Amino acid sequence: MKRQKRMMILLGILAVCTAGTVAVSRIDFEEKMSETETAIIDIDSADITRLAWNYEEEVSFVRQDGEWQYEADEKMAVDQELLDEIAENLSQITSDKMVEEVQALSVYGLSDPAYSITVETEEETYEIQIGDETFSDGEIYISIGDDYVYLTDAELTDEIAYSLLDCVQKEEIPEMESISALTINNEETVDMVYKENSGYCYSDAYTYYLKENEAYRNLDNEKTESAFADLSEFSWEECADYYAEDSELASYGLEEPAAEVSIVYTPVQEEGEEEEAETSEDSAEQTEEEQEFSYQVGTANDTYYAKLTDSNIVYTISQEVYDAAVNASYEELKPDEVILLDWSTVDSIEIEFDGNVYAVEVENGGEEDAVYTFNDSEMEFGDILEQLSQITISEDQEAELSDNKEELALTFHRNTEENSTVELVFYQYNGSYCISVLNGEETNCVDRESVVDLKEAVNSVILDTNYEE
Repeated sequence: MKRQKRMMILLGILAVCTAGTVAVSRIDFEEKMSETETAIIDIDSADITRLAWNYEEEVSFVRQDGEWQYEADEKMAVDQELLDEIAENLSQITSDKMVEEVQALSVYGLSDPAYSITVETEEETYEIQIGDETFSDGEIYISIGDDYVYLTDAELTDEIAYSLLDCVQKEEIPEMESISALTINNEETVDMVYKENSGYCYSDAYTYYLKENEAYRNLDNEKTESAFADLSEFSWEECADYYAEDSELASYGLEEPAAEVSIVYTPVQEEGEEEEAETSEDSAEQTEEEQEFSYQVGTANDTYYAKLTDSNIVYTISQEVYDAAVNASYEELKPDEVILLDWSTVDSIEIEFDGNVYAVEVENGGEEDAVYTFNDSEMEFGDILEQLSQITISEDQEAELSDNKEELALTFHRNTEENSTVELVFYQYNGSYCISVLNGEETNCVDRESVVDLKEAVNSVILDTNYEE
């Protein structure tokens, strides 16, 4: 035990001595360092013909006819602006201090350099090895192959802090002024359009529709607008593959994509283009010219990928974008509310329940400004319509109509050319739910308690009106 303790003490003394020796060694080198300014590289960036570095991996680019190419594979689309910026930053490198008597490169981290840079012109080749950071001044040690060690700004490392995929020219996701159609092919084909005052359904309050052959089904405005935004206003996260061959697509879930998204849109015009369009005789055609943007999404190993339909570049995307494409369907996007009407278009309402029919006349057609009358007497009916607007479809219960008993029926007579009559009927299903039917089409179950509350509210208003008479 004593022997083990003695060994531990000796090891501790050895460690202290070693640290002291290194410290003295470093001090000795600092004493032999001269503050000499040296131009490590001083060239015109336009003269650089090749750049190479090994930040996370070894990469090299050559410039031919003014264009940068990945030296190992010309199929890669190179971000020209980024490579020009790197070339500019590496064309002027200076050192403000120099170690003249170098005894051991390992002291500076240069026996096994962390990074290296190669800059070539037609006439010169510059090789720079990058070692450790200094203890102060925000500088690093570098070597250029002579007998000296130089100090330069530590930001030099930042200038090459790019992997190969960082240098890929990402394809543009266009800015869209408006979207007229969005089609998603997932397990089915979801063909959606945006159109105001379309007349496609009973209410122009809806602006998004599912197109099925020549028919249209109205979709929930908020949910569909959110889906449109998710699928058109996203960004590529990272480049996953600069050129994926067909045989490699399976590794990204893109050999058989989970969904393909096609968007018909009007692009955002630049300021100069807007001015040109205003002065052009064909300005209407220019501003309304539509374009198409399409991409595919897939998933593999809990990561979500996408690529343009006709491209080989693969990117990572957020799960939000993936889910919006894969889950799009009528069931996901159908309206929550049982009815959505502009009440200013309603001239009269027929209400039927418990064997009685009540007719409510509407004047001035607004919501706050509307005047409701029953048997020629004014009545408070605005809150009833608001209560009706709050009744929503239940996601937890579905049912099919058979011989169900009618609970409540409302018929809206409107001052519109199309869909001048809208009928909403609630049928009893069980003690908890009613089945709602709008213009003969089942919209499925709603909470029965909300329907009963609506009946009681109507009955209360009518009784109050009769009592006032």
